[in-house]
Amino acid sequence: MNCSYRSLFVAMLLCALTTSSNAFCQLRSHATKVPQYCERYATATILLSKNDDKDEDFDKLIEDLRMNNDKNNFQGFLDSLLEIPDSQLLAGDLLFILVINFLLQIANEVSEPSFWLSGGFSQPITMPVTLLAVVVRDSKMSISWVLSALWNRGYSSSSVADDETAAKKTFQIWIDYCSIRILMELGLSLLITHSAVGGWLLFREVWYTALVMTFYRIFYSRYGMRF
Repeated sequence: MNCSYRSLFVAMLLCALTTSSNAFCQLRSHATKVPQYCERYATATILLSKNDDKDEDFDKLIEDLRMNNDKNNFQGFLDSLLEIPDSQLLAGDLLFILVINFLLQIANEVSEPSFWLSGGFSQPITMPVTLLAVVVRDSKMSISWVLSALWNRGYSSSSVADDETAAKKTFQIWIDYCSIRILMELGLSLLITHSAVGGWLLFREVWYTALVMTFYRIFYSRYGMRF
């Protein structure tokens, strides 16, 4: 019995020594970290005190960081604005703008009395003298439509998700397109050509554009996404 008591006493003593040793090690590790924290705090305090003496440099640094941030935000805005996820939709827009130009030119020719006096549709086919005017008008219309479509995010797949969405998005693009075309014609008239703006021709152009482009984009929303 005495041996068993002695063994039990020795085991309890060993457990107590082990626990005390672990507690001492943990206390020592925390004690070594405290000076490091104090040292970091003191370093930060010294840096802050130095910055207090250089408020102008600090303000300049903050201003530079703000300008860089604004520059990055503006660059990101331009990248997202000029992004064209669906290049087929862009190509189709340019193609149907060209079709609108041909329709406008045919309407202009047919409305002239000289066209019918010269034989109408039975007259021989020659190089049209109005080809340059068609090219110029097509360039102005294409630039105006593409700029408006980019501004309204008109080349994303969501813009032609269904018929209703395609029609609404086309109407939004068309509104800005009309504004750009009016400003463009007024600017060219005042600064370059110094001639009157053809109001009726411009009205017929935007009306044809609304009909044809709405038809094309609804058609593309139904069948274009399959290709």
